[in-house]
Amino acid sequence: MYMAVGLAGKVSRRVYSPSAVSSFFEVCDRDNTGVKIADPLRIGSRGGGFKLKKGTYTLAFEVPDGSDTVLINGVQTQARTTKRVIDNLRRIYGFGPVRIEHTVELPVGSGFGTSGAGALTTAIAISDLFGLNLTLSQAADHAHRAEVESVTGLGTVTALAYGGGAMGLVTEPGGFSLGRVDAILKDYSEYVIVCAWFGPIEKSTVLLSEDKLTLVNTHGREAMQRIMEERTPEALLRYSRVFAEKSGIATPEHLKLADAAARRGAVGATQNMIGNAVHCLVEKPKLDSFVTWIRGAIGGGEVIISELSDSGPRLLSSP
Repeated sequence: MYMAVGLAGKVSRRVYSPSAVSSFFEVCDRDNTGVKIADPLRIGSRGGGFKLKKGTYTLAFEVPDGSDTVLINGVQTQARTTKRVIDNLRRIYGFGPVRIEHTVELPVGSGFGTSGAGALTTAIAISDLFGLNLTLSQAADHAHRAEVESVTGLGTVTALAYGGGAMGLVTEPGGFSLGRVDAILKDYSEYVIVCAWFGPIEKSTVLLSEDKLTLVNTHGREAMQRIMEERTPEALLRYSRVFAEKSGIATPEHLKLADAAARRGAVGATQNMIGNAVHCLVEKPKLDSFVTWIRGAIGGGEVIISELSDSGPRLLSSP
């Protein structure tokens, strides 16, 4: 794990958040009359997916002078969502420049919720660094606002902040203080998520494309209805696979791989929403044979394996 050394000033405790892979969604950015919602805390999504144990660890440092910097796995980056959290909190609390260091265990820009996890852990770390005493709901709302304003996500933070449910459903949209999260109650320790990853994509064009939203939302609502009727992980992935195809988001190659994964023993599989990856729910006794198969099936892609998590974010004991 990357560790900072030789930096002056105070440092926060390390903050952890799980990751989240989204299987289907519905964009909720208009009110009941069809008017675009202006308040980012009321904008969000309905949808569902899985929380992953592999996550994001964040430290916040007070910097004596200079400007804000953000590092991801030791590399300085623009990290616009993290920087939006910093800017929004600074306008309220008036602190000086900070250095944020993220250690991210999953690929960025690939539908694993890393921008949301980074935003959430940043809000908590800054609160810890400067003694702001933010509650979880307040920190999560700041993170959600930053995601919406940065066009990097809509419902991830609300799902991550919820301290339960490895197989989760965001049933009402909005920030953590307004949204509603439910979960499929299964023994998540019996499963792992196996992902085939093929590189990052820019998701803002998908989230901003008005001509796709009607199709996405129609099939997202239908998926939620079907999943809530059956309330099983099999249903979650079955109807998410249908959503991926009918919404037009999934590629034919990813759909083909998801279908093959199901035939090879996965509980189900679908494309990451939104990412250049396919996630498969696999029972642990079948893991070794399944991983052997998928590594041979994907050619140049990378296989990522993570246990599930039902935790929310937490402060760790020391940096």
